[in-house]
Amino acid sequence: MRRLMVCCLAFSLCLPLFAWNPKMRTFQQMAGEEWRIVSTYCRLDFQGARLTPEGWARIGNLTSFRDNPEFHSFFVISRYQLIENSAPSDDMEVAFVVIGRYDEGGGYVPVPSVVRNARFEMHDQNGELRITHIEPTTPFVSRASTIDWLKNKLTTQKDAADRRQIEASIQALESQNKPAPASK
Repeated sequence: MRRLMVCCLAFSLCLPLFAWNPKMRTFQQMAGEEWRIVSTYCRLDFQGARLTPEGWARIGNLTSFRDNPEFHSFFVISRYQLIENSAPSDDMEVAFVVIGRYDEGGGYVPVPSVVRNARFEMHDQNGELRITHIEPTTPFVSRASTIDWLKNKLTTQKDAADRRQIEASIQALESQNKPAPASK
């Protein structure tokens, strides 16, 4: 009985310490912070941030990665949506509507719209919540950002075959999902 009273007294004395700790976060605070971090990451990725070193500098501070994960191709998407977790979790799912894929060696290949999910794992690192793992690590970039990136890439490309591939990719992207002309 005496041990129980000592434990209860110790617990009641320590309880205010937990309440005053500024680094302790509730599930709602954690979920809101996860939502903000993943949402910001996806928006920047959608805008093509991972395609350039300058862009990675803006997106990298949301992750624990030292460098941009290596990739040789990326998904071209029309939109994305964060999927809410119904229970406390260290990860978050995002649904991307993929309309094509760009590959460095093969150029752009359109695909029928398909939803592809990505999983973002989050962990607290030194009091800051960071993305620690993404599956898949491939970038998910908007059609408009891909076109802009390819046009910029075209300005520095000297090789004729690579120029043709980039031009064909731009043309395929610009013509994709355009409404058919009205027939008379």
